[in-house]
Amino acid sequence: MTHPQQLSSTRHVVRMWVPGVMAGLAVVAAMIAVYLLVPTPKDDDRPWSVLITIVVVLLVYSAAAVWALVRINQSPHPMRTGFVLLSVMITAMVVIFALTYLSLSASDPGNFNVPLTKVSALYFTMTILATVGFGDIVATSEAGQIAVMLQMVVGLTLLTALARVIVAAARSATQRKMGHQGLVD
Repeated sequence: MTHPQQLSSTRHVVRMWVPGVMAGLAVVAAMIAVYLLVPTPKDDDRPWSVLITIVVVLLVYSAAAVWALVRINQSPHPMRTGFVLLSVMITAMVVIFALTYLSLSASDPGNFNVPLTKVSALYFTMTILATVGFGDIVATSEAGQIAVMLQMVVGLTLLTALARVIVAAARSATQRKMGHQGLVD
């Protein structure tokens, strides 16, 4: 059995958290890299094909959220797994909305006050997520404003709910493991 002093030692924390955090950072970096490497939507792309792509990505995102909950319950370190999965899910949401804004700008540059590049679409997404809204990039059309409002709702509700569910699942799994092993994650 592990002694309580060993559980709170720096070595224990490093051994338990660093590999998972590094893996999470690698996945987040890979998601951003894929976003930067996919071809930029063109103005002649069919709007429905862009919409279908976004819907497919949202379905994959939803399936990943369900998978994350299952993974947390099976993980030997549920708290670590929960926090890593939450960061990956937030990154996925950011990439989805950045692609949405990029597609809107490509289909009609008048959807925003400036034409968006991949970096500026990502920047715009982050300013909305952080509720900063500097005003240097603004949705000027109804389609752009609807997308921004949708991100606001998703950012405030879905991410909050997802964070609560993941943290609750991680706590529950940790408590079960503590009961069975007498150990803390």
